Amino acid sequence: MNAQGNTFGNTFGYWLRRRRKALDLTQDALAARVSCSQAAIKKIEADERRPSRGLALRLAEHLFIPVPELAAFLAAARVPKATDALHLDKLPVYTLAAAADAPHDPPVHEGDLKFPFVGRAIEFGQFAGLLNNLSAANGYVVLMEGEAGIGKSRLTREVAHRAQTQRLPVLTTHCYEIERAIAYQPVIDLAAQACLATPADRLRAMAPTLLAEITALVPALAARLPDLPALSADLPEARQARLFQALLGLLDGLAQDHPLVVMVDDLQWADDASLRFLHFLARQVASRPVLFICAFRDDEVGANASLARLVESLRRARHAHPMALARLAQEDTEALLLKLNDPNLSAPDLAARLHSETGGNPFFLWSILHSLGEDAGALRDTARLPLPDALRDSVRMRLARVPEDDRQVLDLAAVLGRRFDFEPLLALAHAPEERFLHTLEALVQRRLLVEDPESGFYDFSHDKVREVVYRDIGAARRVLLHRAVAEKLEQQPQGEAHEHAARLAEHFERGKVWAKAVHYLSLAANHSQALFAMREALHWLDRAAALVQAHPEAATAKTQLAIYEQRGGVRAQAGRMQEAVADFQRVIDAARAQGEHAHARDVLIQLGMAHRRADAYEQAIACLDEALAISQATGDERHAADTLYHLGTVAWSNGRNELALAYHQQAVAICERLGLADLVAVQAFHGWGEACFANAEPVAAIASFTRSLDLARAIGDKSYEAENLMMIGWACTGHMGLADYPRALTHFAAALTIARAADLQWHLGPTLIGRAHVLMALGQFGTAWADLQEALPQLETLKLVRYQIMAGDALGCHYLDLNHADLALKHFEHGLALARDAAIQFQVARLQANLALAQLRLVVAHDNAALVAAYQYTDDHQERWMSLRCLEALAESALAQGDAAACVAYANQLSALASAGDLQEMQAQASYLRGKAALGGSAYESAHQELTLALSQAEKIGQIHLAWECHQALATVAAARGDAPAKAGHDSRARALADGMMQSLNGSGLTADLEHGSRLR
Repeated sequence: MNAQGNTFGNTFGYWLRRRRKALDLTQDALAARVSCSQAAIKKIEADERRPSRGLALRLAEHLFIPVPELAAFLAAARVPKATDALHLDKLPVYTLAAAADAPHDPPVHEGDLKFPFVGRAIEFGQFAGLLNNLSAANGYVVLMEGEAGIGKSRLTREVAHRAQTQRLPVLTTHCYEIERAIAYQPVIDLAAQACLATPADRLRAMAPTLLAEITALVPALAARLPDLPALSADLPEARQARLFQALLGLLDGLAQDHPLVVMVDDLQWADDASLRFLHFLARQVASRPVLFICAFRDDEVGANASLARLVESLRRARHAHPMALARLAQEDTEALLLKLNDPNLSAPDLAARLHSETGGNPFFLWSILHSLGEDAGALRDTARLPLPDALRDSVRMRLARVPEDDRQVLDLAAVLGRRFDFEPLLALAHAPEERFLHTLEALVQRRLLVEDPESGFYDFSHDKVREVVYRDIGAARRVLLHRAVAEKLEQQPQGEAHEHAARLAEHFERGKVWAKAVHYLSLAANHSQALFAMREALHWLDRAAALVQAHPEAATAKTQLAIYEQRGGVRAQAGRMQEAVADFQRVIDAARAQGEHAHARDVLIQLGMAHRRADAYEQAIACLDEALAISQATGDERHAADTLYHLGTVAWSNGRNELALAYHQQAVAICERLGLADLVAVQAFHGWGEACFANAEPVAAIASFTRSLDLARAIGDKSYEAENLMMIGWACTGHMGLADYPRALTHFAAALTIARAADLQWHLGPTLIGRAHVLMALGQFGTAWADLQEALPQLETLKLVRYQIMAGDALGCHYLDLNHADLALKHFEHGLALARDAAIQFQVARLQANLALAQLRLVVAHDNAALVAAYQYTDDHQERWMSLRCLEALAESALAQGDAAACVAYANQLSALASAGDLQEMQAQASYLRGKAALGGSAYESAHQELTLALSQAEKIGQIHLAWECHQALATVAAARGDAPAKAGHDSRARALADGMMQSLNGSGLTADLEHGSRLR
């Protein structure tokens, strides 16, 4: 910003246009706000007319003209065009300080330079417009980026001040480099502020389970709201999702009366867990009255993968506003010196020299002017000033003038690492209170420290100042200071437990007190893991492992093994399997060498579960077999049951259901004999249900799932509650269950309610796929497509092969039922390719059958030998849920080859298998296939009977697509028998069903894929 006149342009109209655009308003939108025509705004901006005083007042209000500038604005608005230039240069420079109801900057005087805010009028105008446009369904994210010292923090402070003058609640936090691995640190700051600002009645309106999650971050909330329930023992993924929902609910409560402003500064130093929540929050504010400002250094994005993902994701969001701050221009430096109005800073070339030395970086400029301001002699003779050419030099010039006693306090503050309270610093300084107060006041006066008047905390005026102070402390003295800080912090109340442990770990490690460093590193890892912050937990554990390797005396052998075991578990959860195996194997070898067989068994189970989660089944079986042998040798039946469950699940996932049945049956028998009602029993009955389900025994499966469901609810396990509800839903589907569609939908809905509330990613995908199969059967293809489209991103995120195979199968079936076998074929092929690449058998036989069905309907060659082999595999391994589909495909293959007898034989096998499990849809399908075989052999009476039976069964259970196929076939039978009325009736009902199925696709986004139109008619 240069001299005043050039700031706004040469005319009032030009300036008005600049202000309107800065607020992101169209001429039409501004006209609507100030109650005039768009033509009037257009003429005013073109300087063809002047606004009336009333219109000028309304323009001033909606353009956020600061109160101190209002008189000048109104005068300029009424000045005749010929003298515009004379009067506009009298308008004051637009500063954010003046934008408030009262000046924000205190008077400027020598020794206390407080910089006016210049060069950011356009950016602030954009913020003002966003604040003004916040509504219940309209929020924004601002991604403010720029180099260090560019003025991000100052701009956010000014926006916060503006919001507060509008009586908007403001939450602010700052991320610190030294706390980069402390899980949720900035989120804790925001949550603590929100808890204090939110009325108690609104807090109590939240679900107690959500409030309990918040207390994990803000324990003080428990004192304010006693009798909250204990934290659940759900899986980490479920806990994290519930925490995110709880924090979102907390912010919603705060934003109930007024829009909310949330600011996070120096986002590049946020921990990974915080970035996940902030990314979640940023996505949610689109439909909330929230302005969310994220400030970060652009040069840090490339080195921070988590931050890069967040920024890249949000840049594409419609409610996000990227804002890149540029360096100040020389005119801005001139405007700054003009506003400072200091005679000592009036040299004609000073602005140019300052701009040259600082390159337009506001912090460089700020620091150099402070250096000048503290040297009165230099201020009187600016012509001879040797201006520093680097930031560190300019900061050191200021530090050199700090008295020794004050510098010692400043060093302590730098070692503390972030904003600090008065009491800890006083205790560490070992100085009389009066002397200490004088030192703090002097450091604040010098603008090296700043005080937050509301919280009473102190902080450095800029992180670069802290960095220079810290680096200039001698290495030996730094060690002693960190040691002193750690010992003092250790004596104080814990406060936030995870934060306390992390701080102590940092200071003891930097203070070279190795034993305590290892202890607190392990504690910090425990707390991070409890908060499902796996990357942060790995950070602490890696440091602990490195310490015990470098300093073995720092921990006992038992403690060292515990670190490796814990790190193995965290690495496995983070998907770093090779590293996890190395850690687990190290512990297993040590346990065996020491004769601790039970410990070796426990770690083997952990390792087996990790392999199973990664679909590495052979490795999982080897580990679990060894663990089972140890449990059986030691007579530990409970652990044997636990291991048998995991072995059964591995077998079930890999297409070996005969093994799964055997393992799960043994596990259930042990649980029944011992009367177990804990997680081991929940898992055992669930596993037995899965094996029965895969063996086409849905009634037995539902009974076992129900038992597991009751046990899960008794111990409060939401994950297994959702999974059991989901599996009951699958057992009620038609293509592999009872065809009780209403019951299936009820259970899928209940499972989804739990999974969505807890963000149980592992359950959402398969539950949505199961419901999609039911909706397809009911002819609701559009809704089924929506479920599949929601499931796909979840499955891609999880990267679990068996779920991706399920997705390929479901999508293929969707297209197959819409008679688009060409599109179906691609998905079946993709699913088979995934299974081959991963070397697993999960759903392979079913996919092989579906592939053959798609090829048969396209009248292209199919591999009948592969289809026969697939059926044989399912029969050999008691995978009868897939035998059903194989028999369907074999019957259609025989029919295509003109072998009606073979078709009937396969249909009879399908009917027998379906009857044994009371699978109604499959019984109807068998009748339909026998009817088609009879039709092909011109046995019209027999065809009519079978197809009528199939139609009756399809209509009874609500299977719309099968009913349509039956009507189509019965119309052919009627035509062959010369029964025109019957043919017309069946044709009419078939068209009506087809119309209903196609109408269900309206608005689904699928019609573009079906480029050839309906193939159902």
